[in-house]
Amino acid sequence: DPHHRTAIYPQTISMSMKNPSKEEAQDSKASIEEVQWTDDSIRWEGGLHIKTSDNESDKESSDDEDYMVDPFKDPDPFELFSFQFERPDDKEKSIDIQIRGYKTDADEVWQSTGLTLWRASDYLCQYQMDNLQTLFQNKRILELGAGLGLNGILAWRSCTGDSTSSSEVCITDGDSDALVHLRGNVERNRPTTESGAGDDGVGKVSCHQLIWGKQSSEHFLSHIANDQTYDVILASDIIYSAVIIEPLWETIETLLKKPKDGEEGGVFVMAYARRKDVPVSIELVLDAAVESGFVYELVKEDDEDGIWVYTFRFSEESGAK
Repeated sequence: DPHHRTAIYPQTISMSMKNPSKEEAQDSKASIEEVQWTDDSIRWEGGLHIKTSDNESDKESSDDEDYMVDPFKDPDPFELFSFQFERPDDKEKSIDIQIRGYKTDADEVWQSTGLTLWRASDYLCQYQMDNLQTLFQNKRILELGAGLGLNGILAWRSCTGDSTSSSEVCITDGDSDALVHLRGNVERNRPTTESGAGDDGVGKVSCHQLIWGKQSSEHFLSHIANDQTYDVILASDIIYSAVIIEPLWETIETLLKKPKDGEEGGVFVMAYARRKDVPVSIELVLDAAVESGFVYELVKEDDEDGIWVYTFRFSEESGAK
């Protein structure tokens, strides 16, 4: 197809952004062109395909599909997922989060897996709450492949209300359909003061598109992150094809803070769920991590449900480079 190309990220970068948040609109640097991309191109075609232009035939095909009606389709494919997390540092306070997305069995999830919630995200939330102070206090936090944004929103809300915290949270996904719902969920969970004004002074949050890979991550670092790497990177249920493993570690290597002058480097926290329909083992992911210069530790596990949480840090050799 001449209107598609296999790539990690498009070559054209422009100083514009679709639907920026309040924080993004204030920062002229936080602006790189977003592209139309959904993760089904990886799962079904075996490669990262990004649409770079539209033509009449594409539009005609889309118009034809609009007239097709599935009589068996769920008339209400959406679901509102509600969560309440107790703060370990204050038992009298809880963090209430509402996430709107598609039901797990909705047809739309076949095109974009990030449009619903998966079980590893809830498991990562438990780890986040158990390690609240060490993970998020005064940290720069990034979530990869956020989908509907549960883990990133929890990280952000964990910092909100703490006047001593200077944490910043950036929630990302490469899937353009998921980004629409992600941004909606961030607004849905934005805390308000008694006057109804948004409480943006504590716990800054922003949402951006990030398609993994070295080139795209370098663009992200310079245009979005202001050349500042991240203390903590979060991800859950992101491994569904072998083709994404190399771009994933290129992204982590570019965006995670390296140890320097005696200061500790950043940590990548990933929750992985075993799936029968995903032909990628955790061993393949871990081997690629070691080859990319990382050491890892299993910090939480549930063998019965097949869910594990790992932390990754730069090895002494790679961190010194």
